[in-house]
Amino acid sequence: MTGRRGDAIRLADMLRSATRIEEIRTRGYDAFAETWVNQSAVIRELEVLGEAAGLLSPAVRGSHPEVAWAKMRGFGSFAKHEYWRVDPALLWKAVEEMPRLRSELARIASDEA
Repeated sequence: MTGRRGDAIRLADMLRSATRIEEIRTRGYDAFAETWVNQSAVIRELEVLGEAAGLLSPAVRGSHPEVAWAKMRGFGSFAKHEYWRVDPALLWKAVEEMPRLRSELARIASDEA
């Protein structure tokens, strides 16, 4: 049986994914680009971010228009349906955005608590 996953839990999921991506970021671009494992991990965590963003209540998303909710939501579909177009250099740009995103998510989670 699964319980209802509310906004607080979804925000926690997003924070965990952003933190995991930041861990990869600390290793630097070369380590990221050298192995498919790191790239796959980033893709997976971006998918989690997107799925959770899409399942947040419209009230939370609407209260925080500074967050690129739609871009996050679109990545999962892109990665699944156009996987051959996922470029490590573009992924790295998303990786570099994680400190800012994690900070925004932490603030939102605190506001919603």
